Amino acid sequence: MRFSIIIPNYNSEKWIDKLLYSILQQTYTDYEVIIVDDMSTDNSVSKIKEYSDSRIRLIELKQKRWNGGSRNVGVENAKGDYVLFADCDDWFYSCNCLEIISDIIEKRNPHLIRLPYHLVEIGESDVILNETSISELAKTVYVAPWTKCVKRELFVPFPENTLIEDVVQHIAQIDNIGNYELCSAPIIVWNRKNKDAISAIGHKYTQYSKRYSSIYRNIADLIDLKCKHDYCEEQRKWRLKNYLDIVHTSKEDTIVKGGQYEKYNLF
Repeated sequence: MRFSIIIPNYNSEKWIDKLLYSILQQTYTDYEVIIVDDMSTDNSVSKIKEYSDSRIRLIELKQKRWNGGSRNVGVENAKGDYVLFADCDDWFYSCNCLEIISDIIEKRNPHLIRLPYHLVEIGESDVILNETSISELAKTVYVAPWTKCVKRELFVPFPENTLIEDVVQHIAQIDNIGNYELCSAPIIVWNRKNKDAISAIGHKYTQYSKRYSSIYRNIADLIDLKCKHDYCEEQRKWRLKNYLDIVHTSKEDTIVKGGQYEKYNLF
């Protein structure tokens, strides 16, 4: 099997049909879809179970694992040579996305492929990426899992039970690959219209406390992270300094310890 498409699911009943439809319409069909539900409380699981396509597998977690843990479970159960990620509220840009990626694999046999995306928010636009080398990819700030296709045998697990889980994993993943290719066409549509997403600015107040603890978790993980390649070591040090600066800014301190969110009695 060429691809395993891993989808962490949480309360996606408004969007999951659009994502699965975009996958099932792909002209390249050598793939499986593994949906890992992270204890949803809406009707998204019922919707997923309505699909009878044998390529779609649903794993229902009995303990909260967040996005990072859900992706790890998906990869642990994957059979594809390459792993792709899609968030449950996004979708594939066109019906030939997997065909485009497969052509790159046939010609180059890369360890990792960087995937441009299409942004949907107030308006719409293609986001074309320009990292032509591994060192440039290591330094990129935006590191969403769905912008990368990686050989399954080289996959590095995400930190679990935390938000902002992709930052440390990105450096460790880049440090673990030898050759890299950049795709030229948009693959995933990033749906910024979903205001209920964990990453959305206006998400529930409980996420601010979780976000702050996640920064401390990332600091600890970055301190422990050992890198073979100089560009990954440089990026590790830069991000570590960046997080330490955030911890000591009055703005972040205000967000977490009270300020505009004091009414929620977080502390």
